[in-house]
Amino acid sequence: MSNKVLDQSRASYFDELADKWDLGRKPPTTQVKSFIARLNIQTGDTVLDIGTGTGLLIPYIFEYNPAKVVAIDLSVRMLQKLTEKFGNRFKPKLVTHCSDVHNWDLQDQFAEVAICNGVYPHFHDEQLALSQIFRVLRPGGVLAINHFNSKDFINLVHAGINHELICQDLLKPVAIVADTVRKVGFTISEVMDDETQYCLIAKKD
Repeated sequence: MSNKVLDQSRASYFDELADKWDLGRKPPTTQVKSFIARLNIQTGDTVLDIGTGTGLLIPYIFEYNPAKVVAIDLSVRMLQKLTEKFGNRFKPKLVTHCSDVHNWDLQDQFAEVAICNGVYPHFHDEQLALSQIFRVLRPGGVLAINHFNSKDFINLVHAGINHELICQDLLKPVAIVADTVRKVGFTISEVMDDETQYCLIAKKD
């Protein structure tokens, strides 16, 4: 299976935003650190940062000394910006991978942690995407679905975007997402859905 970008419409949309992406509002450092700390990343782990964008989480993940971080995104331009920022700082442990979570070419059971930060509403087939993540995680692996904003805020922003797909990429209540995550085979460890953060953490038994 190739790593061809399949969702070209969404990829092109984010390509166009990449150069200005880092000018947007960033979450407080304390909030990001608290989120990453709850993922139990261990020295020597392989971590997938799915929908990495320009790499908001990358330096925080590397504080835990992983063996490898695979930064995955549909957008070639987002990954180029990420490499410009962090490529020299974290090589060779930082690897970029332009692919679609619904149909990627990653091997079975090779990662300990999979993070979906700010990307979950863009999974057009949630169960398929989650099944792919389940496949590539080792037993005991951790899945995190996260937004550093409320569900209502995310949905308000997306609904107002002039793009035929992105405007429909709305975030469901965390309880509904948790049901889908369970159906794939994960066990839910933590959920949060309030005015400051939307977060689900689950484990592959």
